[in-house]
Order: sequence, then C-alpha cells, then structure tokens
Amino acid sequence: MAAKIHQFQSSEPLLKVNAFIVEGPKALVIVDTTLTMTDSKALYQQARSLKKPIEGIILTHGHPDHVAGAVNLASLDQIPIYSIQSVKKLMEDTEQAKHQQWSSIFGNEWIPKWIYPTEIVSDRSTVTIGGLKFNVIDIGSGGDCDANSVWLLEDETRGAFLGDLLYNRNHSYMNDGSILRWMGNLELLAPTLRKFDRYYVGHGPACDYADIDRQKSYFDRYCSQILAATGGTGIFNDISRKVFEEKMISLFPDYGCQFMVALSADRVGSELVGASHN
Repeated sequence: MAAKIHQFQSSEPLLKVNAFIVEGPKALVIVDTTLTMTDSKALYQQARSLKKPIEGIILTHGHPDHVAGAVNLASLDQIPIYSIQSVKKLMEDTEQAKHQQWSSIFGNEWIPKWIYPTEIVSDRSTVTIGGLKFNVIDIGSGGDCDANSVWLLEDETRGAFLGDLLYNRNHSYMNDGSILRWMGNLELLAPTLRKFDRYYVGHGPACDYADIDRQKSYFDRYCSQILAATGGTGIFNDISRKVFEEKMISLFPDYGCQFMVALSADRVGSELVGASHN
C-alpha cells in the first residue's frame, strides 16, 4: 500500500507554512510542525482524526516555522522526534534569538519553549518509522538556513520531503543561509530528485522536478536585480531597496511571502559582492 500524504497549511497569514501527515497502513509520521499554538494544535487534531498512532515526527530543518510546534505534538504522546545532528544544534543555538526576534510579533500564538529532536540520524541513512521507510540526505548549508535535510519516502508514493529547499511560488527566505551553496545543492540533488514523483515543500503546493529549474531561475533573477538596483555594489539605500522590491514583485506577481523580498536583500547583496572579491 502506498502512503497517503496529507498536507496541512497553517492559518497564520505571514508565512503559510506547510506540515505533512504521512499515512501508512498502520501508523502516521508527521513532517515538520508549524509555528504557532493554534496551528500546531490543529495539526495534532487532524492527525488524531485519522485514527492511527503517530509513530514519529521528522524535522527537515531548524527554522521556527517548522520546529516550534513540536512541543504541542510530541509531548502529548511521547512521540520521538527525528532529525540530523545539525538541525538539533541549530535549534539549540538559535532558539533564544528567534524568541527575541519573533515573539512580540506573534504574541500569545508564539510557542515560548521548544523541544528538541530525540532521535539523531546520519547522512545517507535509512530510517523506518511506523513501517514507512525514509532515506535521509544531510545537505548542510545551502538551503534557507545552515542545517537542512531531505527525506525521501521509499515506497510507491515516491515522495520527497524537501523542507525549504524549494519555495514553490513563494519568495524565498535567504537571510540565514547561503544563496550560492543553495544553488549548488539544487544542481547536486537534481539527479536524485528526478527519481521522485512529488515534492512536498515548506511553502506552496506540492510540486515536481520542473520546479527545481523554476527555483534556480528565481535565484538568478533575484541576484541580477540586486546588482541592477545597486549599480553592482550590492549595497542598498532606501530608494534602491524600494526599486528592487517593486521589481521583484512585478516579475513574480503571483508569489506569496512578499515581505521576504526586501528581508533578504542585504544578506544576498553582501554575499554576491564578497564572492566577486575572492
């Protein structure tokens, strides 16, 4: 029996992050856990409505919108949490900073204390959770943060859980990672991902192999428009930042997460100029 994938999209309007419930013949696995109190509790209730035990939680990477809600799922039923080592370390290293950055914005919806992975898996290992077999690839830096993993479901479903490696029809968050390594990882992983039919991503609808090129094209346009807006310096002022933001939104008018356009501009501009001087 092929697993059935249930997509849960958060009601929180800023990020609209996805989590997934992977339903096997006898058990469930949850992939990522959303950001807020309301959404993580709703995710748990949706899983429980399927009338099968939750055998594990997978965290693809360490950003709050994917890991914070674990406390409202795992702690209720003592569910094991799986991740690579670097994801756990990133959570530990950044939790307090993320609290300071975001808690005032989300208020009572913000989850004030995280819980951490209990089951650490290694790169290229095979993990069986609730009868479902996953192959794990640790891609390190080169997604939207410094610790990222891809989980490949090895059954008839042929599904790949990519976290934020792809932002399908959403502007990408590039303020915590390396855009150049990200582009390299897309190229490196493409032959492996070609073997999988559907990609389940952190933001946007499920997609497929063609969306790897779409993501690379987005990065190309983002970088070229930074250089155009700043006269090649990568350094913004208020006017050039506004010009850049408006241009990117006009190029991708149907993309969500528009606030991320300007949010990542300084980081990427600095990276581009730094790379050109090496």
